Formats: sequence, C-alpha cells, structure tokens
Amino acid sequence: MKKIICIFGSPRLDGNSDILLNAAIRGAETNGVEVEKIIIRDLQIAPCNSCSGCHEKGVCVIDDDMQKIYPKLVDMDGIIVASPIYFMGVSAQLKAFIDRCQAFWARKYILKLPIREGGRIVKGFFIATAARDTGEGLFTGAVKTIKSFFHVLDTQYTGDILCSGLEEKGAINKRQELLQKAFDVGKQLL
Repeated sequence: MKKIICIFGSPRLDGNSDILLNAAIRGAETNGVEVEKIIIRDLQIAPCNSCSGCHEKGVCVIDDDMQKIYPKLVDMDGIIVASPIYFMGVSAQLKAFIDRCQAFWARKYILKLPIREGGRIVKGFFIATAARDTGEGLFTGAVKTIKSFFHVLDTQYTGDILCSGLEEKGAINKRQELLQKAFDVGKQLL
C-alpha cells in the first residue's frame, strides 16, 4: 500500500493550513492511500545543534521524537507539508523539524548513501497560508525552504497551494475552490 506522510507545521489546531491539509488527506484516502498526519507541535523536537554527529553514520545523535519520524520519511511514497507563513517563512516548529533533517543531508552528500533503497524518488507538495493579502515575495522564503528540504529527501516538488488573505481562523472555509484543489492534490499526488 502506498503511503503519504502529511507534516502539519502550525502551532494552531483547526486553523486554515490544518483545514487545507485535512482536505488533501481526505483526497488521498479516497484512493486507498495510507496517510499519516504528523503534528509537529505535539512532538518534542530539539533544534539542530550543529554538532556534526550525523556526519559519521548519517544518523542524528539527538534522542528525541525525531528518531520516530526519520524512518517514516524514508518509507513514504509522498509527502505533503502544510504551514502558515510567519515573517515570510515557515513556522518555527516546522523549521526546527526541517533543520533536524540535516542527518539526511549528511547521508546523501557526505557519506554518499541513498536516502531510500534503490535511490527511489517520491513526490511532495506544499500548502502555505498567510494572513496578509499581498506582498512581493510573501511565499518565496517558505517555498525555497520546502524545495531544499524536498531536494535533500529525494522528493520531487510537484507543486503548491499558496493562500493569502486568511487573517481569521477558518477563513479558508469560504474559499471552496481552494479546499477542492487541496482535495484533488491529495487524490492525485500518487
């Protein structure tokens, strides 16, 4: 059975990025895909301390909840990441999670080991929400971060849903076209 990991990076439950991610999950489930939603704020994740411990074996030496997540990132067939935009980037919780994937970077670039058996490439998608209506580069920093994250994980960036003007919690419910698009992304990712 194919697996999609959904990384929820917001500190707020039932907000706009959560609602969109849940629509994508429903879409994936209609195709019989196994979906696991990882809620970052519920995990104990220390920041990367740049100790270079991962350079020896490609494994992070910090013993926290990331140790449970690493195998899931290897075993998946697809990933959907959802985050609100804070100061032109992903949430702090999501950024700490991404930074802890430095172990995959070490595995790939220092140790020259594949991320997945046979060098298998998986598919990835990004969902981001912002309160601001407009602004040059509103999503640019977050998209670059996610593209870099996906690149290290041998994940093809297949696209994104970037939603602005969502100041109030639940405002996305008035934008049915975006909810449908998220549903379709989940249904079609794999």
